[in-house]
Amino acid sequence: MHRPTAAILLAAGEGTRMKSSKAKVLHELGGTTLLARALRAVVAAGAQPVVVVVGYQAEAVKTAAASALDTLKPGFALQPRPLGTGDAARRGLAALPERFDGDVLITYADMPAMRAQTLSAFLGAHRRAKAALSLVTVTVDNPASYGRVVRDGSGAVAAVVEAADAGPEELAIREVNAGVYAASVDTLRATLGELKADNAQSQYYLTDIVGLARRRGLSVHAWACERPREFAGINSRQELAEVEEMLRHTVNLRLMDSGVTLIDPATAYIGEDVEIGPDTVVGPSVQIFGQSKIGARVRIEGCAWLRDVIIGDDCHLKLGVRAEQCRIGDSCEIGPFAHLRPGTELEGANRVGNFVETKKARLGRGTKASHLSYLGDVLIGRETNIGCGVITVNYDGYDKHLTQIGDRCMVGCDSQLIAPVKVGNDVYVASGTTVRSSVSDGALAVCDHPQREKPGWTAQWRRRHSDRGPQHD
Repeated sequence: MHRPTAAILLAAGEGTRMKSSKAKVLHELGGTTLLARALRAVVAAGAQPVVVVVGYQAEAVKTAAASALDTLKPGFALQPRPLGTGDAARRGLAALPERFDGDVLITYADMPAMRAQTLSAFLGAHRRAKAALSLVTVTVDNPASYGRVVRDGSGAVAAVVEAADAGPEELAIREVNAGVYAASVDTLRATLGELKADNAQSQYYLTDIVGLARRRGLSVHAWACERPREFAGINSRQELAEVEEMLRHTVNLRLMDSGVTLIDPATAYIGEDVEIGPDTVVGPSVQIFGQSKIGARVRIEGCAWLRDVIIGDDCHLKLGVRAEQCRIGDSCEIGPFAHLRPGTELEGANRVGNFVETKKARLGRGTKASHLSYLGDVLIGRETNIGCGVITVNYDGYDKHLTQIGDRCMVGCDSQLIAPVKVGNDVYVASGTTVRSSVSDGALAVCDHPQREKPGWTAQWRRRHSDRGPQHD
């Protein structure tokens, strides 16, 4: 039986090199914050409870952490002053339940490429080694500012030395600390309590727990990972873009291997959780995020932006479509330049054409709105045609109201339906009609305003404005 595993996620830093007004961990990759990515990996690896250490923009970071998970809600610890990673870990440890007796996983919230599988493998290696403390190490060509892993004559880890405090021999070491630790809660209580800030930066280094554990005669295990990019931290906009490119490349390869055509993989921005069926074609400069699920044989043309959408088979999304939190049935034709807002549901075989906007709109099978309409808070039946310029007037200045339109209706161009209102089946709404009350099945709804004409009016109007009218050669 495995010992329970808790986790401490360090998310207190400001990230000054990002040159940003928001905390570093709130920046996004593929539409998901760095914090959410790290937090989900830790939870998926089996850690519970989880404590997030916050500091800079603490309330915003708490809100983002709480919304990142569906079931488990993390706890929080506050680091009021930036006194180093060791101080942050100490505060996170204090926020764990007093009776917790198990292992603690510690990692950073700015390492978004970490996989749950890797963390699980690391925890398994820690337990098999029966170590008091384990850390992940990677070997890189350019160690830069990473802490160097110093080993003794027997090859065992002796200490981790930060680059700012390292001498020439230590700086030449290519094995570096990845920033992920696992230790028994008793080991952490002992070593974190002994940390001192006698170093070049006058901070409490979390890395010092390695040397402290060795001096106590405790076993320290280094788990070498062959995927160094998985532990890349984000400290600048450039590094953010580099990891974004890496994640995008991995996702795009997986999709293409599964039978999806990406016309220009370099400009296909698709989230890791997105599912796309075979023989679907994704055009250039398309962005698909969230929990989107797209069927087979779908064609998505360039510049589409999709989040949390479900799209059936054999659909065609034309240039510039934007859709969010909506369902599109099979064999639908959308766009170009259509906007499907949250709550839109298309039953199938629908057309939503250019410059049509929908919001909380349910369209029955075969219903079409081909151009220049607003359909908000509306239920529309099957085989109904919505003409150009039709508006459901759903807002009275205080509340939203529902419009209902039946099956096989024809709603003529430039008509307005003042909600709440119900239009029956087989109704014909004449062009230019303002529908203010319910219309019975099979009826014609028309606003009968007689056309008036004033002969000679144009000439008089021009004379008043000293305008001689159109000049011809």
